[in-house]
This record gives sequence, C-alpha cells and structure tokens, in this order.
Amino acid sequence: MTPLTTLPPKHKAIVLAGMAGLIALIGFAIFGSRGVVDLWGMQQKQVALESLAFRLQQDNERLRTHIDRLEHDDAYLQKVVRERLGWIQPGEVVYRVRRPVAPSVADAVAREHASDAPAAGQR
Repeated sequence: MTPLTTLPPKHKAIVLAGMAGLIALIGFAIFGSRGVVDLWGMQQKQVALESLAFRLQQDNERLRTHIDRLEHDDAYLQKVVRERLGWIQPGEVVYRVRRPVAPSVADAVAREHASDAPAAGQR
C-alpha cells in the first residue's frame, strides 16, 4: 500500500472523505440513537423493570393468599378484624394503656398550669 503523501490530490480527498465517513459511522454506532450507549441504558432499564415485575408478582401472590385466607379461614378473619378494627367479642374487657408523657412536655404543661393558677392571696 502506498503512503498517503505519494497519492495524487484527487485520491487524497477520496481517502480522507472515506476515513471521515468511517469515523462518523463508528461514532454514530457508539453514540447514536440505537448505539452501544443507548443499548447499555436499555439493558439497565430492563434489569430494573424485571426487578419491579418480580416484586409485584410476590406482592400479588401475598395478596391472593391473604384474600383466600379471609374467605376460607374464620380464625384468620377474626384476627384481622380485631387488629384493624379493634373489634371485641361480647363479654371481653378492653384495657387501654396510656403511654407516659415525655418529661420535657410534662414540665412545660406543669409550668403552663402553674402560671395560669392565681397566686395565694390573689383573687
């Protein structure tokens, strides 16, 4: 093959145009709308969508099991109703436990009530 410097100017232009076209074609193949970079992005998106589809299938199976148990298992239905609706049966006693108030809130409330009360001897 002859070096580019010994070619006539007409042939040099054709070779340079061919090389520029080849470089443009490679650049388009890598960075174009359906190039390697776009393919990589689509593969990442596919992995994310497959993961989402798997999680949704698991959720659907869990919900199907829940519905089936609600329809056919009376003990499970009673448990769910008690937990979610606070349902009690006749004869049961309900105990409510109050949580202690945080010290800073209790102190602020006590100070507020103390400042509202009239001082001794004032009325």
